[in-house]
Amino acid sequence: MKKLKAAVVAIATMAGLAVAVTPAQAADTCSAGGGGKYICDYGVKKHALPNGEKEQFLVGLDYAVWTRWTVNKQWTGWVSLGMPDPSGSARAASDINVRDDQSQGNFRTDIYLRNSNGATVSRTRLALGSGWLPWDFPNCC
Repeated sequence: MKKLKAAVVAIATMAGLAVAVTPAQAADTCSAGGGGKYICDYGVKKHALPNGEKEQFLVGLDYAVWTRWTVNKQWTGWVSLGMPDPSGSARAASDINVRDDQSQGNFRTDIYLRNSNGATVSRTRLALGSGWLPWDFPNCC
């Protein structure tokens, strides 16, 4: 009887593990420099800055957008730009696109992607060295 109970517990435990697999674990996982892990399907977006430095963007295993950049040619750690949804329920669901605007003496950077609600969302940095503005959700909510 003890062996039967042990077998039932083992089967239930293994079934629980199978159910507990998250979408991120089910997706193909890739490794980026600096210990970053990301969803392979979305890749790493590499971006050159006008001052000769570089930055990268990726969709992490948490389906948030992450970035890192170089300072004096040395990479920083990865920093989360958060989830591309005001409620926090939607997640990144596409690769990341980057657009630069160097007009009027500034260097504005916009990143765009689609979230799991199907909306195209963006986040903006108005100038080098400035922080990122909150996510923009046009036609949302």
